[in-house]
Amino acid sequence: IGFGVQGFNIRSLSEPENETMQHGAKDGFVESSQINMMLIRRRMHTTDMKFVRCTVGSESRTPVLIAYLQSAADPVLVEKVKQDLEKCSLKNLFASEYLTPFLARNGVFNKVGYTERPDAACGKISEGRIVILVDGCASVVIVPQLFIENFQTPDDYANRPLYASFNRLSKMTAFLISVFLPGIYVAISGFHPELLPETLLTKIASSGSGTPFSIFVESILSFFLYELMREAGLRAPKSLSHAVSIVGALVIGDMAVSSGLMSETTLIITAITAIAGYVVPKIYQAATLLRLVFILIGGTLGL
Repeated sequence: IGFGVQGFNIRSLSEPENETMQHGAKDGFVESSQINMMLIRRRMHTTDMKFVRCTVGSESRTPVLIAYLQSAADPVLVEKVKQDLEKCSLKNLFASEYLTPFLARNGVFNKVGYTERPDAACGKISEGRIVILVDGCASVVIVPQLFIENFQTPDDYANRPLYASFNRLSKMTAFLISVFLPGIYVAISGFHPELLPETLLTKIASSGSGTPFSIFVESILSFFLYELMREAGLRAPKSLSHAVSIVGALVIGDMAVSSGLMSETTLIITAITAIAGYVVPKIYQAATLLRLVFILIGGTLGL
């Protein structure tokens, strides 16, 4: 029997930047599936913990591990995941997100979850979920993903029940604000001003009287300007990130109001919506698309 025993360089274990927690472990998955399997094994000391190996990608031949708890996972679901991976028509598999279209139907909300934390993955495994480890990726796939899980974090299980419940309700409220607030603002301002208190209506009317665009057009412009700034902040080198923030805050924010191109109320609504969207980062993409849809509906049809 001949087999290779040579080692290779790997990134040291560190806390994931995208899933920082106040309580619990500080280690995260790395790009080696063997190390990731070890991180799960050291937490799940049971013979029911199973790993199934397979290969995905006709050219890359990427090793993939299917992890599940035999006593908790549905055998039908396990077999379906195996068949979906065998039927995967990818040539190359360089990221775990590549598997999403083959594991769940496309929709507004993602039915497949991801995590970079071993403790979170083990928690899902103990609930009967299936975790897929892709060699070369620091995030693992969780199947299936429930919508309510977007508002849950491992910190919830370390906090007191009342405070954890309050946190989850706050996240749900923030999601509703990020999706509906701009559309409701546009609909009420354009079609139903009688619903606003007189003082607030006067403020909105006075702030928008000196601008050349309607509130509907302002909301569309502020939506796209914010998304451009967010994308620039993500893609620009770190040395330029401060410049992007200065340009966004001073030039686009303050000068747009001072020059009379945009009203203060529209910018405040955009800022509140952006902050609320970051409270639930897992569904930020879906919330952004829905926000644009409801702005268009509110600006054309009202409430």
